[in-house]
Amino acid sequence: MVSWFDSLKRAKNRSQADKKQVSCRANDCFFVISPTNSIVMKNNIKCLLGLLLLGGSFSLSSCRHMEMTNDQWREIVQYNYPVDSIDSYHTWNLLQDKALTIRVNIADQDIKTVQVLNGNPYLTEGVEILAERPCRTGQVVNPSFKVPTVAPTLYVAAVNGQGRYYVVPVENATDVTIGGSKVINDGTLHQPIYQTFTYLFEEDYPLPGDFDFNDVVLRISQHAVNDSTLALQVTLAAVGAANQIGAAIRLPHINRDDVKDVTIEEGSRFDEGYGISRYYISDDELVSGGLDGSAVINLFEDAHWCMKAEESMGQVVRMRYNTMKYEVENEAATVPTVTRTYDIHLKSNINAYYLSLADIDPFIIVASSGLCVEVHTYIHKYDEAIWHYTTGPGDQDDRVPWALMIPDASFHYPVEGIAIGMYRDGQISGAYSRYNHSFGQWGRNRNSYKDWWLYENATKAQVY
Repeated sequence: MVSWFDSLKRAKNRSQADKKQVSCRANDCFFVISPTNSIVMKNNIKCLLGLLLLGGSFSLSSCRHMEMTNDQWREIVQYNYPVDSIDSYHTWNLLQDKALTIRVNIADQDIKTVQVLNGNPYLTEGVEILAERPCRTGQVVNPSFKVPTVAPTLYVAAVNGQGRYYVVPVENATDVTIGGSKVINDGTLHQPIYQTFTYLFEEDYPLPGDFDFNDVVLRISQHAVNDSTLALQVTLAAVGAANQIGAAIRLPHINRDDVKDVTIEEGSRFDEGYGISRYYISDDELVSGGLDGSAVINLFEDAHWCMKAEESMGQVVRMRYNTMKYEVENEAATVPTVTRTYDIHLKSNINAYYLSLADIDPFIIVASSGLCVEVHTYIHKYDEAIWHYTTGPGDQDDRVPWALMIPDASFHYPVEGIAIGMYRDGQISGAYSRYNHSFGQWGRNRNSYKDWWLYENATKAQVY
């Protein structure tokens, strides 16, 4: 992981041409951002962090003198981000809205549900269920749902009580009838899975890091078991971090008071038996109330321990798990992924079928200069869930994400130390750097190159 000081050195090297300098010592830092604007920071780098987190109005006893504008902080971040000239209106969103009217006209009187699919399960494995509604023959449903901005070919299916599928292609229509000669209901059925997103996190927020987006990798899906039970399946796929990381999921559209209880299908927590005092996730309950009253599913206190419950001399062993293609003693290892399925039992005023995977807010928790800081995807970047550490975006928003949501169940994240995609000074590189299909080009233009996540580096050596 690239340190804050190394990041500052990179900023210095890039900024010499326009007379911007950065120099730093461990306990006495002096930054020159421009010939006319400077800050002096004494004793501890956390002074800068405190100023950032509290919107430029923060003072700390260990800071003897400090003057820094939000524009200057934004300049430091953007000098270190993998992409320069970032689209100032970027939302880092890879989803779009869809809605269908679906009519069921099947002779089978045992129809139980209607599903929207991103492929034909009689032809393709790994087809995902994008929406599901209870439905009988002769009824109409109107599901709304999210699909990638690179829109898949959609199908709808009526499913009976024995799991038989009656499939019809949507063919760009918004009003579809399941019935007649277009119905496909024979052949080998590949059982569809529920829509799954991959969430990628950087641990250094709000400081620059290496932006390989593999410090924690989560794959998450959800579906309604019935009207009052929502199943949230979470897989911890990789930990490329150097330090302890906790994680949780905020459910913005569900109040804590709307949840009866939460159970785990596998019977134990991610960190069952964790023998060290909890701090990030101090609540021992599976569900707690967030700062805004929303329900928060408490995942784990320590990502490393969850991947491999190993201690040495009273300390959790911290290696990079599933982020390097070869094992290195005491540094990197390949281990099985870990999955837990949370059944969220809701009160009657919430219908689980109408809750969307796109609405959840997974986040990690890290220690940064004495503070507990949450790292959310860009849309929720300043939505504090359980820790208070910022006054909100104000005008200090740096316009860049430290967490990404990829609408792909098997997305190949970068290996350790390889940026997800760089575009600086006219040069494109990184794990997703195919020209006209690159992360960097998408960063510069939010309306183009939205398929970058489908085009990893051609050699595949830079992705896991």
